[in-house]
Amino acid sequence: MRTSHLVASCYPTLNETTKWDLRAINVNDSPHSSRERFELASRESQGRETAKSLVSWVMVLNDDRPQSVERREQLLLVARRIFADRGFQATTMDDIAKEAGFTKPILYQYFESKSDLYRQIVAETAQKLLDSLAKAVASVDTPRAKIEVAFRVYFEMVIGETDAFRVLFIHSHEGEMIGELRNLEIVLTTFLEPFINISISNDHRRQLAAGVVGIAEAAAVTWLEQQEAKGWPVPAANESERLAARSATLAWGGLRAVQQD
Repeated sequence: MRTSHLVASCYPTLNETTKWDLRAINVNDSPHSSRERFELASRESQGRETAKSLVSWVMVLNDDRPQSVERREQLLLVARRIFADRGFQATTMDDIAKEAGFTKPILYQYFESKSDLYRQIVAETAQKLLDSLAKAVASVDTPRAKIEVAFRVYFEMVIGETDAFRVLFIHSHEGEMIGELRNLEIVLTTFLEPFINISISNDHRRQLAAGVVGIAEAAAVTWLEQQEAKGWPVPAANESERLAARSATLAWGGLRAVQQD
Protein backbone atom coordinates (compact mmCIF):
# COMPACT_ATOMS: atom_id res chain seq x y z
CA MET A 1 0.00 0.00 0.00
CA ARG A 2 1.34 3.42 -0.92
CA THR A 3 2.07 5.77 1.98
CA SER A 4 -0.43 8.40 0.77
CA HIS A 5 -3.23 5.82 0.67
CA LEU A 6 -2.24 4.49 4.08
CA VAL A 7 -2.31 7.97 5.57
CA ALA A 8 -5.72 8.75 4.06
CA SER A 9 -7.25 5.50 5.29
CA CYS A 10 -5.85 5.73 8.81
CA TYR A 11 -6.32 9.48 9.28
CA PRO A 12 -9.39 10.53 7.21
CA THR A 13 -9.52 13.94 8.90
CA LEU A 14 -6.04 14.97 7.78
CA ASN A 15 -7.31 16.59 4.56
CA GLU A 16 -9.89 18.49 6.55
CA THR A 17 -7.14 19.78 8.84
CA THR A 18 -5.19 20.90 5.79
CA LYS A 19 -8.15 22.92 4.55
CA TRP A 20 -8.39 24.71 7.87
CA ASP A 21 -4.65 25.44 7.69
CA LEU A 22 -4.96 27.04 4.26
CA ARG A 23 -7.81 29.25 5.42
CA ALA A 24 -5.80 30.28 8.45
CA ILE A 25 -2.90 31.42 6.27
CA ASN A 26 -5.01 34.01 4.41
CA VAL A 27 -5.98 35.92 7.54
CA ASN A 28 -6.10 39.31 5.85
CA ASP A 29 -8.89 38.18 3.51
CA SER A 30 -10.68 36.07 6.10
CA PRO A 31 -14.21 37.03 7.16
CA HIS A 32 -13.63 35.35 10.53
CA SER A 33 -13.15 37.18 13.79
CA SER A 34 -9.80 37.43 15.57
CA ARG A 35 -10.81 34.61 17.89
CA GLU A 36 -11.73 32.41 14.93
CA ARG A 37 -8.44 33.18 13.21
CA PHE A 38 -6.59 32.27 16.42
CA GLU A 39 -8.43 28.95 16.59
CA LEU A 40 -7.64 28.26 12.94
CA ALA A 41 -3.96 29.03 13.49
CA SER A 42 -3.94 26.66 16.46
CA ARG A 43 -5.36 23.94 14.26
CA GLU A 44 -2.58 24.66 11.76
CA SER A 45 0.05 24.07 14.46
CA GLN A 46 -1.68 20.89 15.63
CA GLY A 47 -1.83 19.69 12.03
CA ARG A 48 1.91 20.10 11.64
CA GLU A 49 2.57 18.16 14.84
CA THR A 50 0.18 15.43 13.68
CA ALA A 51 2.02 15.25 10.36
CA LYS A 52 5.40 14.93 12.12
CA SER A 53 4.15 12.07 14.31
CA LEU A 54 2.49 10.45 11.32
CA VAL A 55 5.68 10.52 9.25
CA SER A 56 7.63 8.69 11.98
CA TRP A 57 4.80 6.17 12.41
CA VAL A 58 4.52 5.48 8.68
CA MET A 59 8.30 5.08 8.34
CA VAL A 60 8.23 2.30 10.94
CA LEU A 61 5.06 0.70 9.59
CA ASN A 62 6.33 0.57 6.02
CA ASP A 63 9.71 -0.92 6.93
CA ASP A 64 8.94 -4.40 5.60
CA ARG A 65 10.63 -3.81 2.27
CA PRO A 66 13.22 -6.21 0.79
CA GLN A 67 16.09 -3.94 1.84
CA SER A 68 15.30 -4.42 5.54
CA VAL A 69 18.12 -6.97 5.88
CA GLU A 70 20.58 -4.58 4.27
CA ARG A 71 19.33 -1.79 6.50
CA ARG A 72 19.92 -3.91 9.61
CA GLU A 73 23.47 -4.65 8.44
CA GLN A 74 24.05 -0.96 7.81
CA LEU A 75 22.86 -0.09 11.31
CA LEU A 76 25.14 -2.75 12.82
CA LEU A 77 28.10 -1.46 10.82
CA VAL A 78 27.53 2.12 11.96
CA ALA A 79 26.97 1.02 15.56
CA ARG A 80 30.21 -0.99 15.57
CA ARG A 81 32.18 2.04 14.44
CA ILE A 82 30.62 4.37 17.02
CA PHE A 83 30.89 1.87 19.88
CA ALA A 84 34.53 1.26 18.91
CA ASP A 85 35.33 4.98 18.93
CA ARG A 86 33.32 6.11 21.97
CA GLY A 87 32.63 3.02 24.05
CA PHE A 88 29.30 1.63 25.23
CA GLN A 89 28.52 4.15 27.95
CA ALA A 90 29.23 7.27 25.89
CA THR A 91 27.24 6.13 22.84
CA THR A 92 23.52 6.87 22.52
CA MET A 93 20.86 5.52 20.20
CA ASP A 94 20.47 9.08 18.90
CA ASP A 95 24.15 9.04 17.87
CA ILE A 96 23.72 5.79 15.95
CA ALA A 97 20.47 6.78 14.24
CA LYS A 98 21.86 10.15 13.18
CA GLU A 99 25.10 8.69 11.84
CA ALA A 100 23.19 6.00 9.93
CA GLY A 101 20.82 8.56 8.43
CA PHE A 102 17.64 7.10 9.91
CA THR A 103 15.13 8.16 12.52
CA LYS A 104 15.32 6.67 16.00
CA PRO A 105 11.97 4.85 15.54
CA ILE A 106 13.55 2.97 12.63
CA LEU A 107 16.51 2.00 14.82
CA TYR A 108 14.20 0.76 17.57
CA GLN A 109 12.30 -1.33 15.07
CA TYR A 110 15.43 -3.45 14.61
CA PHE A 111 16.91 -3.30 18.14
CA GLU A 112 14.99 -3.01 21.41
CA SER A 113 17.68 -1.02 23.22
CA LYS A 114 21.31 0.02 23.15
CA SER A 115 22.18 -3.10 25.14
CA ASP A 116 20.35 -5.29 22.65
CA LEU A 117 22.21 -3.65 19.75
CA TYR A 118 25.54 -4.13 21.51
CA ARG A 119 24.81 -7.78 22.25
CA GLN A 120 23.85 -8.36 18.63
CA ILE A 121 27.26 -7.04 17.55
CA VAL A 122 29.05 -9.28 20.05
CA ALA A 123 26.92 -12.33 19.20
CA GLU A 124 27.41 -11.98 15.45
CA THR A 125 31.15 -11.39 15.81
CA ALA A 126 31.49 -14.41 18.08
CA GLN A 127 29.43 -16.65 15.81
CA LYS A 128 31.37 -15.65 12.73
CA LEU A 129 34.63 -16.33 14.54
CA LEU A 130 33.49 -19.76 15.74
CA ASP A 131 32.19 -20.74 12.30
CA SER A 132 35.48 -19.70 10.69
CA LEU A 133 37.50 -21.59 13.30
CA ALA A 134 35.45 -24.77 12.88
CA LYS A 135 35.86 -24.69 9.11
CA ALA A 136 39.60 -24.00 9.33
CA VAL A 137 40.50 -26.72 11.84
CA ALA A 138 38.53 -29.29 9.84
CA SER A 139 40.96 -28.79 6.95
CA VAL A 140 44.03 -30.00 8.89
CA ASP A 141 44.81 -33.19 10.80
CA THR A 142 47.33 -32.81 13.62
CA PRO A 143 46.57 -31.06 16.93
CA ARG A 144 49.45 -28.65 16.39
CA ALA A 145 48.21 -27.75 12.90
CA LYS A 146 44.73 -27.17 14.27
CA ILE A 147 46.01 -24.77 16.92
CA GLU A 148 48.18 -22.95 14.40
CA VAL A 149 45.37 -22.52 11.88
CA ALA A 150 43.04 -21.41 14.68
CA PHE A 151 45.45 -18.62 15.59
CA ARG A 152 45.68 -17.57 11.92
CA VAL A 153 41.89 -17.35 11.49
CA TYR A 154 41.59 -15.51 14.78
CA PHE A 155 44.07 -12.80 13.82
CA GLU A 156 42.68 -12.51 10.31
CA MET A 157 39.36 -11.52 11.83
CA VAL A 158 40.94 -9.16 14.36
CA ILE A 159 42.71 -7.32 11.54
CA GLY A 160 39.86 -7.53 9.04
CA GLU A 161 37.11 -6.45 11.45
CA THR A 162 38.96 -4.11 13.75
CA ASP A 163 35.91 -2.17 14.96
CA ALA A 164 34.07 -5.33 16.01
CA PHE A 165 37.04 -6.59 18.03
CA ARG A 166 37.65 -3.18 19.61
CA VAL A 167 34.06 -3.35 20.82
CA LEU A 168 34.58 -6.91 22.02
CA PHE A 169 37.98 -6.65 23.70
CA ILE A 170 38.39 -3.04 24.78
CA HIS A 171 34.88 -1.76 25.55
CA SER A 172 33.15 -4.93 26.73
CA HIS A 173 34.28 -4.33 30.32
CA GLU A 174 31.91 -1.35 30.69
CA GLY A 175 28.91 -1.59 33.00
CA GLU A 176 26.28 -4.17 32.13
CA MET A 177 28.33 -5.45 29.18
CA ILE A 178 31.08 -6.89 31.35
CA GLY A 179 29.91 -10.49 30.89
CA GLU A 180 29.83 -10.51 27.09
CA LEU A 181 33.57 -11.05 26.56
CA ARG A 182 33.69 -13.67 29.29
CA ASN A 183 30.99 -15.68 27.54
CA LEU A 184 33.06 -15.77 24.36
CA GLU A 185 36.20 -16.77 26.29
CA ILE A 186 34.34 -19.74 27.76
CA VAL A 187 33.09 -20.86 24.34
CA LEU A 188 36.55 -20.57 22.80
CA THR A 189 38.08 -22.53 25.67
CA THR A 190 35.58 -25.33 25.11
CA PHE A 191 36.33 -25.24 21.39
CA LEU A 192 40.09 -25.68 21.92
CA GLU A 193 40.01 -28.38 24.60
CA PRO A 194 39.83 -31.39 22.25
CA PHE A 195 42.98 -30.27 20.42
CA ILE A 196 45.14 -30.56 23.55
CA ASN A 197 45.57 -34.34 23.33
CA ILE A 198 47.92 -34.81 26.24
CA SER A 199 47.53 -37.45 28.95
CA ILE A 200 46.35 -35.06 31.66
CA SER A 201 43.19 -34.59 33.70
CA ASN A 202 40.17 -32.85 32.20
CA ASP A 203 40.54 -29.96 34.63
CA HIS A 204 44.18 -29.53 33.66
CA ARG A 205 43.31 -29.67 29.92
CA ARG A 206 40.64 -26.99 30.31
CA GLN A 207 43.06 -24.73 32.18
CA LEU A 208 45.58 -25.05 29.36
CA ALA A 209 42.89 -24.32 26.75
CA ALA A 210 41.96 -21.20 28.66
CA GLY A 211 45.62 -20.23 28.68
CA VAL A 212 45.80 -20.53 24.89
CA VAL A 213 42.71 -18.31 24.58
CA GLY A 214 44.40 -15.84 26.90
CA ILE A 215 47.51 -15.71 24.69
CA ALA A 216 45.41 -14.91 21.62
CA GLU A 217 43.27 -12.33 23.36
CA ALA A 218 46.17 -10.53 25.02
CA ALA A 219 48.10 -10.39 21.76
CA ALA A 220 45.05 -9.05 19.93
CA VAL A 221 44.35 -6.34 22.51
CA THR A 222 47.98 -5.26 22.51
CA TRP A 223 48.04 -5.10 18.71
CA LEU A 224 44.84 -3.00 18.65
CA GLU A 225 46.26 -0.60 21.23
CA GLN A 226 49.50 -0.30 19.27
CA GLN A 227 47.57 0.42 16.07
CA GLU A 228 45.53 3.11 17.80
CA ALA A 229 48.68 4.74 19.22
CA LYS A 230 50.14 4.85 15.70
CA GLY A 231 47.02 6.44 14.20
CA TRP A 232 45.63 3.24 12.65
CA PRO A 233 48.13 2.61 9.83
CA VAL A 234 47.24 0.03 7.17
CA PRO A 235 48.44 -3.39 8.41
CA ALA A 236 51.12 -5.23 6.47
CA ALA A 237 49.87 -7.85 4.03
CA ASN A 238 51.25 -10.68 6.18
CA GLU A 239 50.31 -9.17 9.55
CA SER A 240 47.85 -11.88 10.54
CA GLU A 241 50.29 -14.67 9.66
CA ARG A 242 53.03 -13.02 11.68
CA LEU A 243 50.82 -12.52 14.75
CA ALA A 244 49.53 -16.07 14.47
CA ALA A 245 53.02 -17.57 14.17
CA ARG A 246 54.27 -15.74 17.26
CA SER A 247 51.30 -16.77 19.40
CA ALA A 248 51.25 -20.35 18.11
CA THR A 249 54.97 -20.77 18.82
CA LEU A 250 54.49 -19.56 22.38
CA ALA A 251 51.40 -21.71 22.96
CA TRP A 252 52.77 -24.89 21.40
CA GLY A 253 56.14 -24.51 23.07
CA GLY A 254 54.38 -24.44 26.42
CA LEU A 255 52.01 -27.30 25.61
CA ARG A 256 54.88 -29.51 24.46
CA ALA A 257 56.49 -29.23 27.88
CA VAL A 258 53.33 -30.10 29.81
CA GLN A 259 53.38 -33.23 31.91
CA GLN A 260 50.83 -34.95 34.11
CA ASP A 261 50.77 -33.43 37.61
